[in-house]
Amino acid sequence: MRAQWFVPRVHERFKTSSHTLFFWACALKILSVVEEFIKRRDEFFKNLVDESEISSYFVNSNLSIMILSAIYGATMGIYGGGLQILYSAIKVPTLLLVSLYVTFPSYYVVYSLLGGKKTMGQNVMLFLFGFTAMSTVLIAFVPVNLFFMFTSPKSLETHDFTALLNIAIFALGGFFALMCFTKGAETLYRGSSENWKPAFILGSIVLMFVGTQLAWVLRPFFNYYELFLRPVEGNFYTSVLNLLMRSMGQTGTLIIAFLGLSLVGWLFLSVLLPTKEASNNTNHK
Repeated sequence: MRAQWFVPRVHERFKTSSHTLFFWACALKILSVVEEFIKRRDEFFKNLVDESEISSYFVNSNLSIMILSAIYGATMGIYGGGLQILYSAIKVPTLLLVSLYVTFPSYYVVYSLLGGKKTMGQNVMLFLFGFTAMSTVLIAFVPVNLFFMFTSPKSLETHDFTALLNIAIFALGGFFALMCFTKGAETLYRGSSENWKPAFILGSIVLMFVGTQLAWVLRPFFNYYELFLRPVEGNFYTSVLNLLMRSMGQTGTLIIAFLGLSLVGWLFLSVLLPTKEASNNTNHK
């Protein structure tokens, strides 16, 4: 009797362990693309130019964005607690992926009209490369988010600070996303006469407006609300302006606005100006 009872229990535990190992193996395979994008970019760029493993990169990048941004979203929802944790864990991946796939067609069409020859798969992977980097930046700031949430009492001032902190983290992540995109684009289009820069400027502007508007539509991310979404009223920019004015005053708001616009301007200018390699190639010709 003991042997008959023992064997099924061992078999059940073995199956549970096998399923757990399989789950972690799949998770590590999916998230391995993050490490490759961060530490082994040259390998990814080579595969991108050769159109190698594009399908694998596509699937793993989308899943990595979903996983990492969902974790970050859940930490945002901790401020409100309850169902808001689940709501925010759904909203942040939705924000990133919908913004990506709404923006991509405008970039790809303009790029193609300007004579671009690279495939749709190669171009969409540039976007996914940037958004995966953004998701990685978000997950890196999870401890910072949790620290201030757990060490600050709930009040209007704490809410304003938490909202501005997360806007700054998203802005930083978006900046690195655009930086990674330009790095990949310079490699993908290197040695060709393709004029991708106007498409990049247009795509970046479209992405900023689509992302901020969608973030406003998907609110709240912090305060608990019984429904998934609030009714649409006001807009993102006036809300952020009011937050800055309450928290930092007029002078602080002007300084933050100047720094933000300067960073965006510097990024666009660095893209539009010819690189040293391009200048050398032109001189040789």
